[in-house]
This record gives sequence, C-alpha cells and structure tokens, in this order.
Amino acid sequence: MDTFFQALAAISGPLAGILAYMFIEGKRKAKTRAKADNEAETMLDDISYIQEIKHLHGNAGNVVWQQYDILLAAQHYDWETIVDWAAYMESADINMIESVIVADLAEAIGTELAHVYNQNKVGLKNFEKLKKEKARLSIYGHSHTLNSSVQIVWFNQTRVLRVITHIDDEIYITKYVETLIRRTFGTKDAMKLAKPIPQK
Repeated sequence: MDTFFQALAAISGPLAGILAYMFIEGKRKAKTRAKADNEAETMLDDISYIQEIKHLHGNAGNVVWQQYDILLAAQHYDWETIVDWAAYMESADINMIESVIVADLAEAIGTELAHVYNQNKVGLKNFEKLKKEKARLSIYGHSHTLNSSVQIVWFNQTRVLRVITHIDDEIYITKYVETLIRRTFGTKDAMKLAKPIPQK
C-alpha cells in the first residue's frame, strides 16, 4: 500500500503540471479563436478607403496626444467636400464643437471661428465663414464614439486627413476614419475595418 501511495505522489506533481498546462493552453486557444471570430465579424465586405496611416505622438505639458495622418485611397477632395464632411461629423458624432479653425495655408496657424460659430447657431453647413474656400479646416470637440476629445483636420485639394486625440490605438482610429469617410455612424457598419487595399 505504501508503494502505491509513493507512486501516486511521484506522478501527482507532473500530472498536475500537465493538467494545468492543458487548461491554460485551452483557454489561450479559445481566446485566440474568439478574437479571430470577433475580427471576422467587424470586417466590412469592401476595400478600405485608407491607403496609409502615419502615427505620431507628443505632449503639451502633462497631456499626451496622438496624431494620425491618414492618406486616403481616393482623389483629392475639395473645399465643398471638406465642409460637408465637417457638417456630417457635427451631426453624427461630435456633439459640442469647441473650435473651428480655417487657414489660408496648410501649415499656417489659422483663424479661430468658434466664437462666431457658437453665436450664429446655424451649423457648419450654413456657416457663412466657411463659404469662402480655404487651405485647411479643423474642428475640435467631444466624440461620442471615441468618448474622448478629438480634432479633425482637412487639407484642401489633398488626400490627407489628420486626427488628433488622446487615444493611442491605431486600429480603433482606423475604424473611426473608415466610419467618417463612409458616413456610417449609428449604423451596423459603424466602427468596422475594411479589407486592405490589394498590393499592385
């Protein structure tokens, strides 16, 4: 009998280790499968409008910000399209716009129009100060979708769009930009990735 218990004690350690390994490995594989399934569910059945994203970051005092420069896989957009996009974001995602800046040059400081915008209460689409074509338009406010402050910058006659936020997550911002371009906030296609652009 002593021999039996000695033998049992001898194998119980390695056996427990094997069972623990099998349990942990099983959970890991289940998580991997669940992640793959989840990614498959969130993929749009369409090619992405995003050709490339350049992710930069920096800080202003104690505040860390993330900058995403997005090159769109499309023709250069014009001023009318920019204002239309901004008006869409005003109604679909950014509930309170705190800043509206226009600039005559892409990299110029620009002119803040938030005070006039908030007084007029006509919305960006009908905002008189946006009737004249400029080189750049940016809006800043709180995004419902991101649950964070966001600044979106459009550069006239380019394919470049800039998103500045506190969120350090390139995939999440990619989904956000796909939703912005497709205008699918509040739909079943919101915040989904699209298929990568095929390599030539």
